[in-house]
Amino acid sequence: MKRWLNQLGVAALALAGVVAFAVSAQADEYVLDREHTGVSFSWDHLGMSRQSGRFSEVTGRVFFNPARPEDARVKVRIGLSSISTGVPALDRHLTQTQDFFDVARYPEVTFVSTDVSLTTSRTANVTGDLTINGQTHPATLSVVWNYDGEHPLAKVNPTYSGVYALGFSARTNILRSKWGITRTIPLVSDEIRIVIETEMLRR
Repeated sequence: MKRWLNQLGVAALALAGVVAFAVSAQADEYVLDREHTGVSFSWDHLGMSRQSGRFSEVTGRVFFNPARPEDARVKVRIGLSSISTGVPALDRHLTQTQDFFDVARYPEVTFVSTDVSLTTSRTANVTGDLTINGQTHPATLSVVWNYDGEHPLAKVNPTYSGVYALGFSARTNILRSKWGITRTIPLVSDEIRIVIETEMLRR
């Protein structure tokens, strides 16, 4: 009986250790700071120059544990109506016709991560499902982990005291034709370069 109780005690301690590890390994949830998050994109125009635009309405959640960045999960939504190229007529063409984005039926672009592969301790390739105009295909972001810790403004603004933040930069190239957006190719390039800069705040 005593031996059985000892074995039960060891098993209980082992189980407690497993539970404690699982809790410690849990990722925290972060939300994108909309005032410090932007998605920009660029394309080749007639072989003469590289033009660009930006989406300002970007929302999303990230589950992240600095001890296990490879377990991160990402879900982002981009509001197509927030597009800005600096040319109002082009913005209207992009969003108010079906030549490029079918905003009436698909007002958002979404990205949901499926895999995170570390390339260094502070960089990774994040692969996920990118949905545009109702079509979903994989895309891979090259991501740089810039910062984690108490918000840098905490030193000068008590509003940020105790606020934990993350900062990331990401880049990718896609072929828009893969999502059925083919108008003006090849005069306007099929390849689209995407750059993301984001800050996140822990919930």
